[in-house]
This record gives sequence, structure tokens and C-alpha cells, in this order.
Amino acid sequence: MGQTLDRNSPIPAYYQIELDLKERITKKEWDINDRLPSEAELSSQYDVSRVTIRQALAELEKDGIIKKQRGKGAFVSANPQAFIHDLDYSIISGEKLNHQGFEMHAKVLELQLFTAPRSEVYENLEISQDSPVVYIKRLFQLDERPIAICDSWLPACLTPKLQERGLIDGKLSKTLNAYYQLVPERITDYLEVLRPTSKQALLLNTTSESLLILLKGISYMKDGTPLEYSNTYWLGDVMRFKFQLHATENGFEIDN
Repeated sequence: MGQTLDRNSPIPAYYQIELDLKERITKKEWDINDRLPSEAELSSQYDVSRVTIRQALAELEKDGIIKKQRGKGAFVSANPQAFIHDLDYSIISGEKLNHQGFEMHAKVLELQLFTAPRSEVYENLEISQDSPVVYIKRLFQLDERPIAICDSWLPACLTPKLQERGLIDGKLSKTLNAYYQLVPERITDYLEVLRPTSKQALLLNTTSESLLILLKGISYMKDGTPLEYSNTYWLGDVMRFKFQLHATENGFEIDN
């Protein structure tokens, strides 16, 4: 689109400008923390009123792509390029923290032992209601931008003193393998779309109107024993999951 608007398009001018600014940021015309041109400069570039520019900037700020500072202007706070990832656990397990030129970090927010988890936890882990579990909350950051919150529960009988030992580099799979020689054999996933709670919106630096992709998973060991039950909430406007299908006699099936 460059800096030319389609005046005959039914798409509002502010939205065309929003998309164009996203593309310019994606192409690194401005880097993270760079200041955008002023409203007057953008108004001149796109040949629209400053009111229209303010609308476009407000949408970018709502999505967390820019941040306005009073008296200083608008600054780039995140790359709007979607993060495309295979539908697997290579990020959550900590096996791949660099992908597509992005850098991913996992920050441990909580790690504690408790009893009497809510019903869905002991049901999915197939443990009794009075069995202690280890609870882990992590925040995933993509190029310093919060992108996901992961809540994990593990049977304490399989991971003794994990709450005292901590995670190695924030990576759960690496920790389980190193401390307990535990490696999951298979994983069952469920995908849902939902709105964030106020606490989730705060952690992810987004609004309650945003959409999250919930990846709910249960990992199992070779003998069928559940190892981890997790809920990972991904920012829907940043994350894209990819999976491939292949043709079989019974139709298309997801590749293993």
C-alpha cells in the first residue's frame, strides 16, 4: 500500500493506515523503541486529517504495537508480525526458544506445592483429590513482548522437591529430564478461543477485548501415566499455529 490510500475503498481510511503502519513496522522501517513520525507528519504522508491518524494510532496502541508518551510522541513497542509455530510443545518444553528470527524467553512467575487442586487438575492427572501437585506459572516473552501465560500442574510424587530445586533456565522439559529422567511419550491437545481475565490482560499487556488461543494439553509417559496438565494462553493477534494434513484412504489426516 505504501503511503497511498484507496479513496474508493469501503475500508475506513484509519484502518488502511493502521495496516500500512503495521507493515512498515514489520519491514523494520522503525525498530523497537523508535519514535514514529508525529501526527502532523503522518497526516501529511497519508493526506488525511490528524483525527484519522489518531484513530489509527489508537488501534495500534490498543494492540500493544506502539506506546504513546505524553509530550514525546508514539514509540514502537512490538513487531506486529505474527509468530508462526508448529502445533507442538517445542516452545512450551523449552526445546526451541529461537525461531523465525524471534527470541523467546520463559519467566517463572510461580512455583509451589499444594494439595486439593481443582477437580479438572486431579481428573486430568488421574490422581486422588488429596494428592499434592506442583504448580508452575510461566510468562513467555517474544522479543521482550509478553505473548503467553502457561499454567502447569504435575504430580508431586513424580517430581519431588521440584518447588525447591526450581526450573533450569525456565524450561520444564529440560528440568524434568535432568532431575527425574522423565520424558513424555505423547500429548493430547485441545484448542479454544476466549477472552482474557483482567489479571491475564495485565500480564500480557493487552485489553480485555483481545482474543486468546488456549492450548490445553495433557502429556503422558510411555506407560500411559499423565505427567503434566497445562493451560497455555497465547495472544491471538500475535500467535499462529501451523499443522499439515496428508491424504489417506479415509480422507485428510494431520501429519504426526
